[in-house]
Amino acid sequence: MTETGVARTPEATRRLLEAFFAAPVNDAWPDMAEAYEWADRTRPFVDNALNRPDVPLVLPALKKSMDRFTIYVVVDKREDVVLTSELIKAFAGPSHLVQASMERPAPLDPAVEVERILLEATSAAAVFRLGAGPVSKQRARLTDALRLMQEVLARRPARSWHVAKPAGRLLAEFDAALAAGGEASSAAILDQLRETGGLDASNLAYLTIKRLNRLGKDAEIQAYPRLSDVIRQEPPTPVREALLESLYFSAIEEYLAAGDLDSAIEVLSETGTHVQELLNGPLRLRSTSALTIAVLAGIIGDDHDLLGHTRDQLHSLQQLEELPEAVRAELLNRTADNSDGAVIAAGTQPTISSWAELVAALSDDSPAVRNVLLESSWQDWPSPAEDDEKIAGLLDGLRDDSAEQIWSAVGAFLDAIGYDDPAGHSAEAFILNALTYSRFHPGDLLAIQALLGVALRGAPSADRYSRLLREIGSESDRWVAPERASTALDIVDSLVMAACADEAARQQLGYRLLTPLSRHSERLDTADIAFARVLDDELKLGLPWQTDQNDEKTDSETWFAAEVNVLLYSLDAKVLGRVTEQLRSIAPNARVTTSSDHVGSPRLRQWVQHADLVVLITRCATHAATGFISNHTSREKIAYVDGSGSASLLRTTLTELKKRFG
Repeated sequence: MTETGVARTPEATRRLLEAFFAAPVNDAWPDMAEAYEWADRTRPFVDNALNRPDVPLVLPALKKSMDRFTIYVVVDKREDVVLTSELIKAFAGPSHLVQASMERPAPLDPAVEVERILLEATSAAAVFRLGAGPVSKQRARLTDALRLMQEVLARRPARSWHVAKPAGRLLAEFDAALAAGGEASSAAILDQLRETGGLDASNLAYLTIKRLNRLGKDAEIQAYPRLSDVIRQEPPTPVREALLESLYFSAIEEYLAAGDLDSAIEVLSETGTHVQELLNGPLRLRSTSALTIAVLAGIIGDDHDLLGHTRDQLHSLQQLEELPEAVRAELLNRTADNSDGAVIAAGTQPTISSWAELVAALSDDSPAVRNVLLESSWQDWPSPAEDDEKIAGLLDGLRDDSAEQIWSAVGAFLDAIGYDDPAGHSAEAFILNALTYSRFHPGDLLAIQALLGVALRGAPSADRYSRLLREIGSESDRWVAPERASTALDIVDSLVMAACADEAARQQLGYRLLTPLSRHSERLDTADIAFARVLDDELKLGLPWQTDQNDEKTDSETWFAAEVNVLLYSLDAKVLGRVTEQLRSIAPNARVTTSSDHVGSPRLRQWVQHADLVVLITRCATHAATGFISNHTSREKIAYVDGSGSASLLRTTLTELKKRFG
């Protein structure tokens, strides 16, 4: 077994190859026999494994009896994992991989013989498990793509090809991606943060819990390793709230929905071993589900101070009527003679109390700024839309050192404005900041697309409209590529759905973003091409979109035959309507239901339970909705969109239909 981070010796590699390609195990090159008719397909991978130990191993595996074909990419060094993920995305990506999650490392299964061999023969930092479609041509294309990746790497001089980004920049990108609905992008950035070593275990745990909470993965939060240690560290308020919310939805939500208060209290008494720790110290809960847990904790402990404070907090947030009926009745009954609940957990008042003050304070990089973002204190402020022009002016006037820091607040900004408050001037200023400081990584681009939607909803003047589109177009050649097709298509779709103040500017940006995709359309996913054609037609660009006719026919037949119930969830009703319209054309036998509910309801429960597939956009979604959805269906039926636009939602839906029901 090799040591992680240490180059493999030729002897160890040869032993691995002999075991991996043994005839009973692997039909890709049985016993590496010279006379095997397909030896030349696998030989380049074996040669690279033996001669270039400084690049990732690429090992194809075929089991004819099970019609199973997989390519494993084995990475020895932790610092190379993230870049390998990016390389896989660039060379294979949506064009050849069955699903986007394959762009991330996967746990190996010792019950699968080839994976058992990899586990025993290596101590890899990560292993990627890649799969193509069932057609031989699709498998050949994936093999060729990975062979090309190896050839490119093998031709480079032997050197370290890891470039680390500062932890602060990664944190900003993580928050931006999460706020913009980037499920896969936020996961990749979190992996990168783990690899760089810039954060301690507690902070990594906080980020992981924050992400799982956004996705509504309550069972995973409750099963998080050494959760009690995380709680004892006195995590920030948003993490505590996430833990309370996960306990609510995973343990007691169904009892309270049925009005069974006694059972909810009994279950919470048995499972909520850390509730009191989570309610200790400075704290200001904001979600109804977390406040419900606080009420029940007060009932269980007969804690009148906690009950009084929680009642006052619910009144302040105007959420008292949102409590489950049985809980609300019990709370009001127990606090009837206590008009002034003791404020035992309100915490200290922040020195910054508005978005304008936050932006102004960025020039000092003060602890107060970091605390506001850590504790999400901005949730108590008026919307940025109420002071839009002032905030935009402050953003435009920041010095270079302060302007570099402003991206740390973009995730909070997107969450604060949601879909309803068009803080257009501020959104434009954030976009220009991103372009100025070359923020073109996947998470950043998702945020730019979301910000563009905000800016366009603000109804900019013709001058502002054309200037903004011109600025975006001037930098597009630095990031538009087939592996980022959905983001580019989402941006173009934002232009198409919004009011147009300058038709020529809109058409020019559409042309700049779609032309590179048209040139490389053979590398695009069939779902992306389907929507690209729609956008091309709407903008009257007349670009060619070449596809493999057999692949397109196969996918079209699969989608046409899909007789399934699909639930699409997003808070953007326009996106839901647009994708539903496209699905009626592409998958006419699929029964599509849409939801923009902010909280759970009997209607939403019925839709979720009857759906064969639930596709979620998590941008601005409340845990009251995502947690509710996850709690009422199996996780295998849920697919998360990496993004928040029509193209991302349509692509995810069609990909899942092909994978699950094809």
